[in-house]
Amino acid sequence: MTEKKQYNLVSIIYDDLCLYGKWQLLLLLLVLITAMLVVLVTYQTRSMIIDREKLVLEKNNLDTEWRSLILEEKILSHHNRIERIAMDKLQMHYTELTQDNTLY
Repeated sequence: MTEKKQYNLVSIIYDDLCLYGKWQLLLLLLVLITAMLVVLVTYQTRSMIIDREKLVLEKNNLDTEWRSLILEEKILSHHNRIERIAMDKLQMHYTELTQDNTLY
């Protein structure tokens, strides 16, 4: 009778990798590390792109507000408007000098 010898598959794979496949094991580890780094860099890049878009939107809002404030300043500082407010609300009027340089 012949006995069948059983082999442990895990030990065979371990022996092959450690004794004969050191370069392959090293390359496998390098590929896994590189893959993880690619995922990390992609995540950071997408986060930076999202942050940049938020900043661009904020810049656009601030630019719009700035333009509105400049227009408001120009409207409020217009001489005719100031003169009309002074006459209507404050009852101010122009003074005239008489020929003897006294106020009328």
